[in-house]
Amino acid sequence: TMKVTQDDALSLLGKYEEERTSVLAVFGTPSQSVARVTGTIRVSVNGRGPHLLVGKNDDKADQIKFRLSDCVFEYGDFRGEESDKYEAFLVVASSKGDTLSLFEPKR
Repeated sequence: TMKVTQDDALSLLGKYEEERTSVLAVFGTPSQSVARVTGTIRVSVNGRGPHLLVGKNDDKADQIKFRLSDCVFEYGDFRGEESDKYEAFLVVASSKGDTLSLFEPKR
């Protein structure tokens, strides 16, 4: 994996948002709880910095929202059970220890 800047990460996320690519998002916390959502990406910026929203537009229950400030961004391929169907393109780690891994379906 390779560390990238927030600007790089935001431009990459913007590309996926524009193309309305459906991605798999896997959210993990230090206490090992995991949520998985498949859907499109939206990036919104408000006074508290950029937020990433992944999921279906109309289904609030099936969405993951993640604050992108104070995060470390890593880009690369990740091994694991997803690697045969998906290519991972970004992992976001917050200063609290939460991680959000984003996977693009292989074409």
